[in-house]
Amino acid sequence: MIDRRPARTDFGPTTRAYVKSMGWRSVNFHTHISLVNKYVYVEVPKAGCGTMKATLGALEGARLNEIHAQRFLDKPHNGMKSGSHVRPYQLPVDLLEQVLTSKDYTRFTVVRNPSSRVLSGYLEKIRQGLRQSEEISQKLGGKAAGEISFTEFLQVIKDQDSRKQDPHWRRQTDHIGFGIIDYNEIIHLEDLDNSWGKIAALTNTPDLDGQYYCKNSTKATSKVDQYRSPETDALIADIYQRDFAEFNYPLNK
Repeated sequence: MIDRRPARTDFGPTTRAYVKSMGWRSVNFHTHISLVNKYVYVEVPKAGCGTMKATLGALEGARLNEIHAQRFLDKPHNGMKSGSHVRPYQLPVDLLEQVLTSKDYTRFTVVRNPSSRVLSGYLEKIRQGLRQSEEISQKLGGKAAGEISFTEFLQVIKDQDSRKQDPHWRRQTDHIGFGIIDYNEIIHLEDLDNSWGKIAALTNTPDLDGQYYCKNSTKATSKVDQYRSPETDALIADIYQRDFAEFNYPLNK
């Protein structure tokens, strides 16, 4: 099979910087483009992405029929198999640069308090022994996933570059290309229930509302205090220093 990935030198400056930072695969997997409604949603795993992909996927899918829309409500995490949005690799490089820079498109994302987000990633992927736990287990000498403490998990990911981190706990500022992509809105997950009017404006769909919710919540926000210690607070503050600062989240709250 011929490798038809664009050469990095073919990209426009913004696309090139984002791809260099996060990699072509990640940019494609997490960037959802509507050429019809003129918006770009960059998903952050563990930051309401199930709700957002269900809502926006159904919105786009409904242009075909209700059955197609239902596919995205039923399986919002269907990854690259999702056919509701255009992916970067499907666009000519000049149009992709336009989508990521032009005032003709709105660009937005949803972020989350780093403390509850990283705990959610740990509870789902590590404690349940899912695929993402394998690397952490190896770093800890083959320790069983169910026996890995939150502190041990944080110690492992602390020294990883964002590009090498799993997206479920990757530093959000790096993941979304903060400072590379010019975002119209960066919405806090904690404010999502009150932000659907704003999202409707961003997606040019006045009748949009947040009626779809991901069923696989770890309820991490309510469990933060159970896993807190001075050591975990210090590790999280260190790992996600820029996330706390750029997104205006208070430390250790």
